[in-house]
Amino acid sequence: MTKYDFVAIGGGNAGLTAASMAAAAGMRTALVDGGPIGGLCSLNGCNPKKALVRSTEVLDLIRHAEKFCIETGPVKIDWPRVIDRKESFTKPVTPASEASLKQQGIELLRAAPRFLEPHAMQVDGTNVEFGAALIATGSTPRPLKFPGCDFTKTSNDILALRKVPGELTIIGAGAIAFEFGQVFARLGSRVTILTPGKRALKEFDADLVDALLADCATLGITLVPEAGVQTVSRIGDKLRVEYQAGGEVRSLAADFVLNAAGRVPSISELQLDQADVRFDRRGIMTNDFLRSVSNPDVFAAGDAHGRLQLSPIASYEGRVVGRNLVENDAERVDYTSIPRALYTIPQLAMVGMTDDEARSSGREFSVFTNDMSGWKVYAIAGEAPACAKIIVEKGSAKILGAHLYNHSAADQIHLFALAIKFGISADDLRRMVYAYPTLTSALAYTMG
Repeated sequence: MTKYDFVAIGGGNAGLTAASMAAAAGMRTALVDGGPIGGLCSLNGCNPKKALVRSTEVLDLIRHAEKFCIETGPVKIDWPRVIDRKESFTKPVTPASEASLKQQGIELLRAAPRFLEPHAMQVDGTNVEFGAALIATGSTPRPLKFPGCDFTKTSNDILALRKVPGELTIIGAGAIAFEFGQVFARLGSRVTILTPGKRALKEFDADLVDALLADCATLGITLVPEAGVQTVSRIGDKLRVEYQAGGEVRSLAADFVLNAAGRVPSISELQLDQADVRFDRRGIMTNDFLRSVSNPDVFAAGDAHGRLQLSPIASYEGRVVGRNLVENDAERVDYTSIPRALYTIPQLAMVGMTDDEARSSGREFSVFTNDMSGWKVYAIAGEAPACAKIIVEKGSAKILGAHLYNHSAADQIHLFALAIKFGISADDLRRMVYAYPTLTSALAYTMG
């Protein structure tokens, strides 16, 4: 039996962060992972995806150079080289992460673990005893259940795709669907997004989502609401997707079918019952200190508990776990001021409440909606469309929520996240002096 003070299961943002804090506090620490170290975001998520988005963003800018009075010739993108560039960011991640673990004195156990009892697990045939453990095993694409579902591919597959598909079908209505949908539409693919419900991107403000959907339509993206896929089959060198929508069965041809139907926690192989760790369909059940509600010596962070599946949240929760481990429950998780962004072009970003959530809270508030497309700083930059919806509490003038749709929204949203986090009022933001003519300077006029 090998004994550790702390074992982190999962080599992504949460596991690496918590393990570092435990090791720095003098605990004998191990990190267990049977796959490459570095996490989804760095290896097959945010970073490589953003590399592809950026290439098509530059392509789009060149195509529209005429609005800046610049003449260009035919523009061509070398997609295999784009993938090579993407891999220049992903390939160094695992070696660098492993070197960092070694430098910190954290032992790396390269195998998939399974629990034996509340304070013990088995790793590659070796029994490991721990004082505390963190489950940060991330998530996997939600399994699809219809005939021919094996023909569908995941985001990992599309990130490695070196040939642009002529026809791309995407199953799902979240960030992955729209980010990759726009990337490949700008490359010339005929993109169809099959959404399971009436609304796409439910976590974002409905009015701003409508603006995004209108822009997607100009790219030639076809959005089919309330579409239920029935079968996928191969006919010659094409795939045939049959789905039901509007009360009738329809079909379309595709070269690539992407499963973007969300992700589920990767916890099914851990034997959580043996560790007395309770879970439900969303993931491991935790309290506000991120401890298991049934075994307080086991923490869960990142996608494993299913609260919010975002890379910066995994890093944040890793810090919370590390602190609560070392300082004995010194910090509760708080997601109130955590921003979210969708890397379409333009970007869609939000923080805090929607107006529906503000209404449900019982607070009195004002909603300030602005179309900024014609505002001078946006017109000079040639950055349209641009719109904002800011929710401000009456009386206190506190920012309750902010929703932005423009080419800099993912950066600008941090101004409002800061305001929510530290109680900076709309009056304070209006009184600030901003560098002009920056796009952010216009935000002072979006709050009445």
